[in-house]
Amino acid sequence: MKSGLITKAIMLHALIGACIGCKIAPEAKTRPGVPSGIVGQNLEILTEPQDKEFRNKVEGLTHYLTSRSFEFRGKPNDSLKHLDAAAKADPKQEAVVILAARRYLQKKKTDKAIEILRFAQASNIEAAAINEWLGLAYQQANQLDAAIEEFENAIEKEQPTLISIRGLTKIHSSAKRLDKAFEVLEISLKKNIKEAEFWIGIADLYRDTGLAAKADINKIKAGVLASLNKAEVLKSENPLTIHRLADYYKLWGENKKAIRLYVSLIELSPSLVGVREQLAELYLREDKTKDATKQLEAILRSRPTNERALFVLGGIKRDLNKPEEAASHFETVIKINSKFEPAYYELASIHLFQDRPKKTLEILQIAYEQFKPKFISKFYAGLAHSTLHEFSKSIENLLEAEELAEAGEQNRLTHFFYFQLGAAYERNRQYETASKIFNKALKLSPDYHNAMNYLGYMWADINQNLDKAAKLIIKANELDTDNAAYIDSLGWLYFRQGKYDMALTELLKASELTQDEPDSTIFEHIGDTQHKLGATQKAKDAWQKALDLLIKHKKKLKEPDAYFFEQIGNIHYKLGHSDKAKKAWKRSYEITPIDSIRKKLHTSPKKKLSATP
Repeated sequence: MKSGLITKAIMLHALIGACIGCKIAPEAKTRPGVPSGIVGQNLEILTEPQDKEFRNKVEGLTHYLTSRSFEFRGKPNDSLKHLDAAAKADPKQEAVVILAARRYLQKKKTDKAIEILRFAQASNIEAAAINEWLGLAYQQANQLDAAIEEFENAIEKEQPTLISIRGLTKIHSSAKRLDKAFEVLEISLKKNIKEAEFWIGIADLYRDTGLAAKADINKIKAGVLASLNKAEVLKSENPLTIHRLADYYKLWGENKKAIRLYVSLIELSPSLVGVREQLAELYLREDKTKDATKQLEAILRSRPTNERALFVLGGIKRDLNKPEEAASHFETVIKINSKFEPAYYELASIHLFQDRPKKTLEILQIAYEQFKPKFISKFYAGLAHSTLHEFSKSIENLLEAEELAEAGEQNRLTHFFYFQLGAAYERNRQYETASKIFNKALKLSPDYHNAMNYLGYMWADINQNLDKAAKLIIKANELDTDNAAYIDSLGWLYFRQGKYDMALTELLKASELTQDEPDSTIFEHIGDTQHKLGATQKAKDAWQKALDLLIKHKKKLKEPDAYFFEQIGNIHYKLGHSDKAKKAWKRSYEITPIDSIRKKLHTSPKKKLSATP
């Protein structure tokens, strides 16, 4: 058959090539009748030992080539049979021996692998690779003491590979001998190996070994960085190695080193979009917004539809207080890829904090139609409804957000979340529930003074739990001095306690702090306090100031809520404008019908000024 002839020809050619390279014969001489330039082997004068070694090499090579032939023909068993013979014929051929051992290990024939490796070891005492593969074979056979011995022998030699180090650390780690595992790695760090990939591998082992054993993170980091520094010193020109080094430095917070390496990659190949993305992220970590922007803009020049670059750039514009530019970027992302879910929530948040709650809800509705509800979508919806003073809907969405978070994102349920939920309950006049929610926020963050003040003021406003309210409001003022809202709360608390002089002092202080942006509530409180102190005209002036501020503010509101109209009604009542008061209360009741407003609508007109409608 032609195939057989071809195989034999290949084998003969290989044998001739192998023999020419053998250092077993004296210098070849030109034979009579052989054309000039052709050199042949003078086999007649070979000595016996050399002859035997030569024959072993030829036999080993013959079996190896036959093994490869059977492998190409899809006969793995026959291939392994000849590979075994090749390894035994010429055990000094490490690569052949190890290949045979690997094949046996793959077939779970551990004893055969050990047999071949042991046979070869007698001829290759200094071969670290033989020790390593014996270690692996013993490890597979669960003969761990023998495996440890072979791995240790390999590591003691000048140039061990990661095989023995990895095998030994794994055995010690599995046996919960963490100190021993790290000892192996520390010994490895002292080796003089000039391969960057080797040291990256050691870094991998420090990371994997340490994390699996829940070791001290600082110890893990120290080993990883020591390994990476050795790799970097070698100054590999392999882009993949440089990339791995940079990724590792980034992972462990060595941002400056990572940046330097990523920059070197960009210099090698400016079109590496992924590297520019990594650079942008690191620059943002280092608060180098301009550098991050340059990288993102470079990406977009070559790839204008790169949604990730557009998304990150949108976040930068948002943080730079350029909401319209940010919104434009997020809108572009959505146009390019309507399934890019985070862009919807970022866009919704921009509209929310630009006081466009209806637009926020429109965007969230589009997201609901494509994606399952998320904590973030329901949370933003809750805030949007609160802004619209739709407090029942706000509560509904916030409770849904809480339920979603409890199913897998419990870290979302922060003190801030519960503050917002508590505020929605308070504005919906569900004071008892609001109290519980605010206390939940304070349990999560005991020094959260915003919740302290809000809860304390709510109690003071409804004239309940004044002692508790006092502790909260005073503490809030201690934690955040010169906060006009907190000082107003303290003044109002004193008012409820009948301490009118003290109340007036604090309220006037609050009004001074808000001269640039006067607050209607503060002036209403001042009016109430002056009224109690008998200063009728000063009370009237303060109330009128509060009313003027509310009317001015009304012009900015697209849809004033029930609470707003109730405030106007209250001040009109205090000024003796009964008809105007009832008109405002009626409007409030139409928006949100509650008992407290209904009672006010049936209140008899007062001729005299009153601080409490």
